[in-house]
Amino acid sequence: TPAGALRRAPGLEAEGLKGAALFFDAQAEYAERLAVENALDARARGATVLTYARVERLIVEGGATGGVEFTDLLGGATHAARARVVLNVAGPWVDRVLEGTPAAGERLIGGTKGSHIVVRPFPGAPDAALYVEAFEDGRPFFIVPWDEKFLIGTTDERYAGDLDCVRAEEHEVEYLVRETNRAIPSAGLTRAEVLYTYSGVRPLPRAAARDEAAVTRRHFIRPSRVRGLYSIVGGKLTTYRSLAEETVDMLFKELGRTPPPCTTAARPLPGAAAADFTRLREAFKSQSPLPPKCSERLLKVYGTRAAEVLRLALSDAVLREPISDETGSVAAEVVFAFQSEMAETLVDCLMRRTMTGLNSRTGLDAVEAAARLAQKFLGWDDECAAREVEGYRCYVERFHLTNEKQGSER
Repeated sequence: TPAGALRRAPGLEAEGLKGAALFFDAQAEYAERLAVENALDARARGATVLTYARVERLIVEGGATGGVEFTDLLGGATHAARARVVLNVAGPWVDRVLEGTPAAGERLIGGTKGSHIVVRPFPGAPDAALYVEAFEDGRPFFIVPWDEKFLIGTTDERYAGDLDCVRAEEHEVEYLVRETNRAIPSAGLTRAEVLYTYSGVRPLPRAAARDEAAVTRRHFIRPSRVRGLYSIVGGKLTTYRSLAEETVDMLFKELGRTPPPCTTAARPLPGAAAADFTRLREAFKSQSPLPPKCSERLLKVYGTRAAEVLRLALSDAVLREPISDETGSVAAEVVFAFQSEMAETLVDCLMRRTMTGLNSRTGLDAVEAAARLAQKFLGWDDECAAREVEGYRCYVERFHLTNEKQGSER
């Protein structure tokens, strides 16, 4: 009922409200961490995981795949990886990988761009996620409590631009601010209160549908004219595991072999390997010499692997020092990212491992400290440290529309 909806979310616009539905869902607070955990698990079970490895061309021999040639973007060398089966899982770049091969043809991907804004808590903000329709065009969007801030989005627009330079546009930011204020009139959000934005392209199948939201989010495993070459089209983070199982079963069939039993549906990822996480959390917090905020954060970001970060922190007093007062990130996390989680750059470290880069300052408050730690513990020289700091600043400027004042305080 309208009254029930307003009891749950008092800030909602009451005029015209017919009611609301309540449902439960899961939230991957840090999708980046989920990707890292999967990579770590794969590596621990025998996979070779290469980052910064750009496919230059597919090797095709006699109408069949022979592997790929790729460039190490950090070292500059080009290598060949031979294989009887190649799976093209390049997301929105799927068609680019196929260019110049007999498999190229009609485009497989018809990507749509989704942009988000991040703001501080505001008047009328909900205590649970809201899924509402925009007044302007009826498009659904979320207002989600996230990381002591609010994540608002997403937009859904056809995208045919440079896939390496995707960023939110001002009209998208203004749209999300405007629609949030319409849904929650007391919010009173302005552009100045947007801390930062981020954007990505959904690798959806090419479709003639005019309405972007009508394009299916299902995944498809597409064979090609090259024997042994397949491309993944579509799909969502929600179904990544089942897609992986389906794909590996298909690959075994292609190779004429029987796959082993799949255990990933029931086996926890490395940071979730605990019989009783509640008990583990309490034991960790009671034994950790770090401030409660820091200990709680380690558990939130690393799960059961927080003990490994703490062990590193206890080895040197410098590693117990904070690098971001806002998040409670500690120095040991920087070293851990490079030594144990395949980080290669400060962007990796702050944006994709420690998650410090998603604070209200987009990690700019921590980047200098992180570089100094890399010099002390990883052997970076002054030139390398300066280059990495500048690279991080350029990354933030290039991909995240930020408020120059980093958001106004209420």
